[in-house]
Amino acid sequence: MAKIERVEVYVDGSPEPLQVITQAPFKVKLSPSDFEEGDHHMRVVTYYDNGEYYDQPYLFTIDHTGEVEVAHINRAPIFSEVEIALVDPMEQEGMPPPKLFTHAVLPVLLFLLILLVAGWFSIYGDSAVSDVVTNIEPIAEASQPEGAMPEGGAVDGAAIYAENCATCHGPNGEGQGDVFPALAGNANLADTEMVIDTVLHGRQGTAMPPWGNQFNDEQIAAVINHVLSSWGNSFGSVTPEDVAAKR
Repeated sequence: MAKIERVEVYVDGSPEPLQVITQAPFKVKLSPSDFEEGDHHMRVVTYYDNGEYYDQPYLFTIDHTGEVEVAHINRAPIFSEVEIALVDPMEQEGMPPPKLFTHAVLPVLLFLLILLVAGWFSIYGDSAVSDVVTNIEPIAEASQPEGAMPEGGAVDGAAIYAENCATCHGPNGEGQGDVFPALAGNANLADTEMVIDTVLHGRQGTAMPPWGNQFNDEQIAAVINHVLSSWGNSFGSVTPEDVAAKR
């Protein structure tokens, strides 16, 4: 059974990891005092001792007000120190190893432990309060092969984009500033070889993760073609064979 070798955590597109965890328990701590208010992007890259790795983006929101609200980590407001415990599902008794497509979007289950520091909120007086959120919802859902296949059997690139790309690049390709560039009207998409390489292998030094180990050639081609032909774009198309040649 493969074991976690290390976990690297990147925030807001930084090429340098915020934290590198090499020993169990694998936990990441985030404090709202370290961030400005608003949305922030986090990537958790988990490396296994068998050479495999998985890269997953997340979105969280920092709020410095005193109103307590705990939700999914996707845009969940974080008001106090957050400790994220990474639990490898392969180590749980009776659980089979995660399948490449149904679980590859996240090699570990994320459980969010909210620690409210004593005195953080006046409504709690001097007592410290803790809460556990176990229903963590990853940005990219883990059911792509089934969800991306309509009745006709053809791969639905729009569905793959909506499930995996829209949170960062926007449902209409509008992007989010410099961290996640707009895809609508982006002239760089005319270089389809560059597009294939970026989707397959990611882009070092950016928040773009590699998707080649999570989707097959047909799925990669389908989502690229959706981007190349949507929101007013007209940048041609690619084939599964084109994708295979760049792996």
